[in-house]
Amino acid sequence: MRSGVGTYREVYRMIQEALCAKEMRRHSIGVFSRSITNDATGVVRLNTATKYGFSINPIIGVQYLPLENLLAELKEREFHPTKCGDTIARPIGYLGPAHMFWEWKFEEGRDNAATVGEMVGEITTVGFRYMEDNCTLEKICERITMDHHVIMNSEVYSLPVGYMMLGRFDDAEKVVRDHLAKIAAHKPPTIEEHEARQGEKLSARALEFLEKTKDQPIPAHENYRRFAERFFRRLDEERSRVCV
Repeated sequence: MRSGVGTYREVYRMIQEALCAKEMRRHSIGVFSRSITNDATGVVRLNTATKYGFSINPIIGVQYLPLENLLAELKEREFHPTKCGDTIARPIGYLGPAHMFWEWKFEEGRDNAATVGEMVGEITTVGFRYMEDNCTLEKICERITMDHHVIMNSEVYSLPVGYMMLGRFDDAEKVVRDHLAKIAAHKPPTIEEHEARQGEKLSARALEFLEKTKDQPIPAHENYRRFAERFFRRLDEERSRVCV
Protein backbone atom coordinates (compact mmCIF):
# COMPACT_ATOMS: atom_id res chain seq x y z
CA MET A 1 0.00 0.00 0.00
CA ARG A 2 1.36 3.42 -0.98
CA SER A 3 1.56 5.95 1.82
CA GLY A 4 -0.10 9.32 1.26
CA VAL A 5 1.57 12.67 0.70
CA GLY A 6 0.53 13.76 4.18
CA THR A 7 2.40 10.87 5.79
CA TYR A 8 5.45 11.56 3.65
CA ARG A 9 5.55 15.23 4.64
CA GLU A 10 4.92 14.57 8.32
CA VAL A 11 7.69 11.97 8.53
CA TYR A 12 10.15 14.30 6.81
CA ARG A 13 9.15 17.14 9.13
CA MET A 14 9.88 14.99 12.18
CA ILE A 15 13.18 13.77 10.74
CA GLN A 16 14.29 17.30 9.89
CA GLU A 17 13.46 18.60 13.36
CA ALA A 18 15.29 15.72 15.02
CA LEU A 19 18.44 15.97 12.86
CA CYS A 20 18.62 19.75 13.07
CA ALA A 21 18.38 19.40 16.86
CA LYS A 22 21.60 17.34 16.57
CA GLU A 23 23.34 20.26 14.78
CA MET A 24 22.80 18.99 11.26
CA ARG A 25 21.92 21.41 8.45
CA ARG A 26 19.30 20.68 5.80
CA HIS A 27 20.51 21.25 2.23
CA SER A 28 17.56 19.91 0.29
CA ILE A 29 14.76 17.41 0.81
CA GLY A 30 16.35 14.37 2.38
CA VAL A 31 19.95 15.73 2.49
CA PHE A 32 21.58 16.90 5.74
CA SER A 33 25.17 17.69 6.72
CA ARG A 34 27.35 18.46 9.72
CA SER A 35 30.89 19.79 9.95
CA ILE A 36 33.41 17.23 11.22
CA THR A 37 36.70 19.10 10.63
CA ASN A 38 37.75 22.09 8.55
CA ASP A 39 38.22 19.69 5.62
CA ALA A 40 35.56 17.04 6.19
CA THR A 41 31.77 17.25 6.17
CA GLY A 42 29.46 14.44 7.24
CA VAL A 43 26.39 13.87 5.08
CA VAL A 44 23.11 11.99 5.55
CA ARG A 45 21.05 11.21 2.46
CA LEU A 46 17.60 9.74 3.05
CA ASN A 47 17.23 7.19 0.27
CA THR A 48 13.47 6.87 -0.10
CA ALA A 49 11.35 4.11 -1.65
CA THR A 50 7.60 4.54 -2.23
CA LYS A 51 6.69 1.62 -4.51
CA TYR A 52 5.57 -0.64 -1.66
CA GLY A 53 4.56 1.82 1.03
CA PHE A 54 7.07 4.40 2.28
CA SER A 55 10.50 3.44 3.56
CA ILE A 56 13.85 5.17 4.13
CA ASN A 57 17.35 3.71 3.89
CA PRO A 58 19.78 6.38 5.17
CA ILE A 59 23.09 6.67 3.32
CA ILE A 60 25.94 7.99 5.48
CA GLY A 61 28.74 9.83 3.70
CA VAL A 62 31.79 12.02 4.14
CA GLN A 63 32.84 14.80 1.79
CA TYR A 64 36.58 15.52 1.93
CA LEU A 65 36.48 19.02 0.49
CA PRO A 66 40.15 19.52 -0.55
CA LEU A 67 40.02 16.26 -2.51
CA GLU A 68 36.69 17.15 -4.12
CA ASN A 69 38.06 20.59 -5.03
CA LEU A 70 41.14 19.15 -6.74
CA LEU A 71 39.09 16.43 -8.42
CA ALA A 72 36.75 19.05 -9.86
CA GLU A 73 39.77 20.99 -11.17
CA LEU A 74 41.20 17.89 -12.86
CA LYS A 75 37.81 17.13 -14.41
CA GLU A 76 37.54 20.80 -15.48
CA ARG A 77 34.34 21.30 -13.53
CA GLU A 78 33.28 24.04 -11.15
CA PHE A 79 33.59 23.22 -7.48
CA HIS A 80 30.62 23.99 -5.23
CA PRO A 81 31.25 22.99 -1.58
CA THR A 82 27.54 22.65 -0.83
CA LYS A 83 26.75 20.70 -4.01
CA CYS A 84 29.65 18.28 -4.40
CA GLY A 85 29.06 14.56 -4.04
CA ASP A 86 30.24 12.38 -1.19
CA THR A 87 33.84 11.17 -1.28
CA ILE A 88 32.87 8.00 0.58
CA ALA A 89 29.42 6.66 1.53
CA ARG A 90 27.74 3.56 2.89
CA PRO A 91 24.13 2.50 3.60
CA ILE A 92 23.68 2.68 7.35
CA GLY A 93 22.75 -0.99 7.71
CA TYR A 94 26.25 -2.00 6.62
CA LEU A 95 27.90 0.11 9.32
CA GLY A 96 26.54 -1.86 12.26
CA PRO A 97 27.19 -5.42 13.45
CA ALA A 98 24.35 -6.86 11.34
CA HIS A 99 26.09 -5.64 8.15
CA MET A 100 22.99 -5.89 5.98
CA PHE A 101 20.48 -3.75 4.09
CA TRP A 102 18.35 -1.88 6.60
CA GLU A 103 15.38 0.40 6.09
CA TRP A 104 12.66 1.94 8.24
CA LYS A 105 9.05 1.63 7.10
CA PHE A 106 6.41 4.28 7.73
CA GLU A 107 2.68 3.73 7.49
CA GLU A 108 -0.28 5.97 6.88
CA GLY A 109 -2.76 6.25 9.72
CA ARG A 110 -0.36 5.46 12.55
CA ASP A 111 1.98 7.41 14.78
CA ASN A 112 5.39 7.16 13.10
CA ALA A 113 7.23 9.17 15.76
CA ALA A 114 8.77 6.09 17.40
CA THR A 115 10.10 4.83 14.07
CA VAL A 116 11.53 8.25 13.27
CA GLY A 117 13.17 8.35 16.69
CA GLU A 118 14.71 4.91 16.18
CA MET A 119 16.10 5.84 12.76
CA VAL A 120 17.47 9.21 13.89
CA GLY A 121 19.03 7.49 16.90
CA GLU A 122 20.87 5.11 14.58
CA ILE A 123 22.02 8.00 12.38
CA THR A 124 23.35 10.00 15.32
CA THR A 125 25.21 7.06 16.85
CA VAL A 126 26.34 4.62 14.15
CA GLY A 127 26.23 7.21 11.37
CA PHE A 128 28.05 9.96 13.27
CA ARG A 129 30.69 7.47 14.41
CA TYR A 130 31.34 6.49 10.77
CA MET A 131 31.76 10.18 9.85
CA GLU A 132 34.16 10.85 12.73
CA ASP A 133 36.17 7.66 12.19
CA ASN A 134 36.68 8.42 8.49
CA CYS A 135 37.35 12.15 8.35
CA THR A 136 41.09 12.09 7.54
CA LEU A 137 42.53 11.70 4.06
CA GLU A 138 44.30 8.48 5.05
CA LYS A 139 41.05 6.90 6.22
CA ILE A 140 39.19 8.27 3.20
CA CYS A 141 41.61 6.48 0.83
CA GLU A 142 41.39 3.29 2.87
CA ARG A 143 37.59 3.41 2.74
CA ILE A 144 37.50 4.01 -1.01
CA THR A 145 39.36 0.74 -1.58
CA MET A 146 36.76 -1.04 0.57
CA ASP A 147 33.52 0.73 -0.42
CA HIS A 148 34.16 2.01 -3.96
CA HIS A 149 31.11 0.15 -5.29
CA VAL A 150 28.86 2.63 -3.46
CA ILE A 151 30.18 5.67 -5.36
CA MET A 152 30.74 4.81 -9.01
CA ASN A 153 34.33 5.12 -10.26
CA SER A 154 35.67 6.54 -6.99
CA GLU A 155 38.49 3.97 -7.08
CA VAL A 156 39.82 5.38 -10.38
CA TYR A 157 39.11 9.09 -9.80
CA SER A 158 39.04 9.96 -6.09
CA LEU A 159 41.57 7.35 -4.96
CA PRO A 160 44.53 8.45 -7.12
CA VAL A 161 43.83 12.10 -6.28
CA GLY A 162 43.85 11.19 -2.59
CA TYR A 163 47.10 9.25 -2.95
CA MET A 164 48.69 12.21 -4.73
CA MET A 165 47.61 14.57 -1.93
CA LEU A 166 49.20 12.17 0.58
CA GLY A 167 52.47 12.12 -1.36
CA ARG A 168 51.97 8.49 -2.39
CA PHE A 169 52.90 9.35 -5.95
CA ASP A 170 53.77 5.85 -7.17
CA ASP A 171 50.48 4.47 -5.86
CA ALA A 172 48.57 7.33 -7.50
CA GLU A 173 50.28 6.75 -10.84
CA LYS A 174 49.69 3.00 -10.72
CA VAL A 175 45.94 3.39 -10.17
CA VAL A 176 45.55 5.63 -13.21
CA ARG A 177 47.88 3.65 -15.48
CA ASP A 178 46.16 0.39 -14.55
CA HIS A 179 42.78 1.84 -15.47
CA LEU A 180 44.13 3.24 -18.75
CA ALA A 181 45.42 -0.25 -19.57
CA LYS A 182 41.99 -1.70 -18.78
CA ILE A 183 40.37 0.85 -21.10
CA ALA A 184 42.87 0.05 -23.87
CA ALA A 185 42.13 -3.68 -23.56
CA HIS A 186 38.36 -3.17 -23.65
CA LYS A 187 36.52 -4.95 -26.43
CA PRO A 188 32.85 -4.26 -27.19
CA PRO A 189 30.51 -7.22 -26.69
CA THR A 190 29.89 -9.38 -29.74
CA ILE A 191 26.43 -9.81 -31.23
CA GLU A 192 26.28 -13.25 -29.65
CA GLU A 193 27.13 -11.80 -26.24
CA HIS A 194 24.44 -9.12 -26.61
CA GLU A 195 21.88 -11.79 -27.55
CA ALA A 196 22.92 -14.05 -24.67
CA ARG A 197 22.52 -11.14 -22.24
CA GLN A 198 19.06 -10.26 -23.53
CA GLY A 199 17.94 -13.84 -24.03
CA GLU A 200 16.70 -13.24 -27.57
CA LYS A 201 17.82 -12.41 -31.08
CA LEU A 202 18.60 -8.77 -31.80
CA SER A 203 16.30 -6.89 -34.15
CA ALA A 204 17.49 -5.62 -37.52
CA ARG A 205 17.42 -2.08 -36.11
CA ALA A 206 19.60 -3.08 -33.16
CA LEU A 207 22.06 -4.85 -35.46
CA GLU A 208 22.27 -1.78 -37.66
CA PHE A 209 22.96 0.42 -34.63
CA LEU A 210 25.74 -1.89 -33.38
CA GLU A 211 27.35 -1.89 -36.81
CA LYS A 212 27.32 1.92 -36.97
CA THR A 213 28.71 2.42 -33.47
CA LYS A 214 31.19 -0.46 -33.17
CA ASP A 215 34.22 1.73 -33.89
CA GLN A 216 33.08 4.81 -32.01
CA PRO A 217 35.00 5.72 -28.85
CA ILE A 218 33.21 5.23 -25.54
CA PRO A 219 32.58 8.67 -23.97
CA ALA A 220 33.45 7.50 -20.45
CA HIS A 221 36.79 6.17 -21.70
CA GLU A 222 37.60 9.40 -23.54
CA ASN A 223 36.70 11.43 -20.46
CA TYR A 224 39.08 9.33 -18.37
CA ARG A 225 41.91 9.72 -20.86
CA ARG A 226 41.53 13.50 -20.68
CA PHE A 227 41.42 13.33 -16.89
CA ALA A 228 44.58 11.19 -16.91
CA GLU A 229 46.48 13.75 -19.01
CA ARG A 230 45.67 16.52 -16.56
CA PHE A 231 46.33 14.23 -13.62
CA PHE A 232 49.82 13.25 -14.82
CA ARG A 233 50.75 16.90 -15.39
CA ARG A 234 49.68 17.71 -11.84
CA LEU A 235 51.47 14.63 -10.51
CA ASP A 236 54.71 15.71 -12.16
CA GLU A 237 54.34 19.16 -10.58
CA GLU A 238 53.81 17.64 -7.13
CA ARG A 239 56.80 15.33 -7.54
CA SER A 240 59.00 18.24 -8.62
CA ARG A 241 57.86 20.31 -5.66
CA VAL A 242 58.84 17.55 -3.24
CA CYS A 243 62.24 17.05 -4.89
CA VAL A 244 63.18 20.74 -4.69
